[in-house]
Parts: sequence; C-alpha cells; structure tokens
Amino acid sequence: MAFKPDEQALKLAVSIVLWGQEDEAFLRTLSTLDRACAHARAAGLLGAARLVLTDHSPHTASAERISRWKQVCSAIELDYLHDSVNPGFGAGHNAAFGRLDGCGLFLVANPDLEFSEDSLLGALTFFAEHPDVGVLAPLLVEDDGERPGCFRLPSLRGLFLRWLGVSASQSQRVASYECRDWDITQPVKNPPLMSGCCMLFRSETFGRLGGFDTGYFLYFEDFDLSLRAGKAGFSAYCPALCVVHAGGGASRKGTRHQMYFVRSAWRFFNAHGWRW
Repeated sequence: MAFKPDEQALKLAVSIVLWGQEDEAFLRTLSTLDRACAHARAAGLLGAARLVLTDHSPHTASAERISRWKQVCSAIELDYLHDSVNPGFGAGHNAAFGRLDGCGLFLVANPDLEFSEDSLLGALTFFAEHPDVGVLAPLLVEDDGERPGCFRLPSLRGLFLRWLGVSASQSQRVASYECRDWDITQPVKNPPLMSGCCMLFRSETFGRLGGFDTGYFLYFEDFDLSLRAGKAGFSAYCPALCVVHAGGGASRKGTRHQMYFVRSAWRFFNAHGWRW
C-alpha cells in the first residue's frame, strides 16, 4: 500500500512517557520531532500529528512548563496526562495507544532523543516501499558513534560487561551484541531485537501484537515486543529513521534502576531462554 497525503493511515500518533525530565533536553526532543513532522508534511507524506505526553512523575508539571512544551510544537497537537501511580514504561505507551484511535502510525519515543529533519520522511518512504513491514528501528547517533538501534539476543556475560561499562571498542562480545558489524547504511529485515528508545509502528501492527507486555515495569519490554514482531515478519532496521540518543546505562542510574533491570532481565530470560 503506497502512502498518499489524504489517506487516514498517514495520521501520526506519538507517545512519550516522562519521569522527571529536564526541560532543556526535552525541549530539544520536542522541537526536533516537530521539525521532522513538518518536513514530512511538506513533502505530502504526513497528515495530522498528535503527541500524548504521559507523565509518571510524582507531581504534575506546572502550567508554565506545559505551555513551554506546547510553544515548540507547531506541527503537533500535544496532550499532557499525569499518572503518579506509574504503571511502567510499556503500560504507559499502551495506554497512550488506546487514546489515539484513528491514527495509522504510532511512534514510541524516549524523551532524550533528537530527530533528524528528514527522519520521518525517510521512514514513511521506507514504509511505502515495504508494505509488509509493520515496525521500524532507527539509526542511533550516540556518544561513541553511530550504530543500528538493534541488538542480538543478549547473554548474561555480555550484559554483565555492559553493566561494568565495557564499550563495544573494548569487547567483541559487546560489539556483536550491539550489531556494530552491520553496514549501518543498509536496511535489515527482521533484526533480532530493537531498541525501545524509538520504534515507529503501523498502528495495525502494534494492535495486532498486543502492545508491550506490562509485566515488564522497565527494561526488556522492547526486546520482548521485538521478538514477537520479528517472528511475525513485521520488523526492519531503517537507517533513514535517524535519531540522536543520549540515554541508556541502567547501571549508571542508581540502585532503583538496577533493580528494575535485574527483575526484567530475569523475566525475559525465563520467557525466551537463558544464554550464558
């Protein structure tokens, strides 16, 4: 199915789950996403775009902060929701998806990204050329270079090395896990795993997969969904969908994040097999 500007499928829904984000970095996320939407719309490949910000912080954002966020979004309609219960990362995105009926595309994004201007245009073009693909993983630009937003199946040894801060340049095991041997300029159909920091779905695909498994509070919910999408033949790495990513590193985020990581890793390996 080729995309046309007047098709219902061209409406974009975006979900971002917040927890205590700093305004300066988050404003860059919003402004670059808005610019990417405007660029795709100018090319005739994107219609309306709506963003749901689901804030799981203990306290609601001030009216002033929300106003600042809305001011940088000229191409996106922004809705702010606060849920201090914090049911988890995947649950937050699932809830946002349930509120966004009528949109043919669903973008799950972290609040620490910067989108290249032509990222959505490139992704929509890829979707038009590959009607069998239902979810895209991006090209990530990180502090240590560019790499696919994909992973090979994790092993306990590989995860432990990354936990210790060992980089891909220091370990072949880490480099392989992060797919550093791929030609980042070439798309890859059904990559083993995809990073949840940025996943662009056809809404039909996200619904068919049942969204994220809410048994994962944080971490590994993206890997679980990746495996289900890959088994169905829905996924692809798309280098045209390019984002700068500043996050990652659960071991650097304190004891609570480490606990979330270990719990989710245990659930993932129990469900999908242990690899040493």
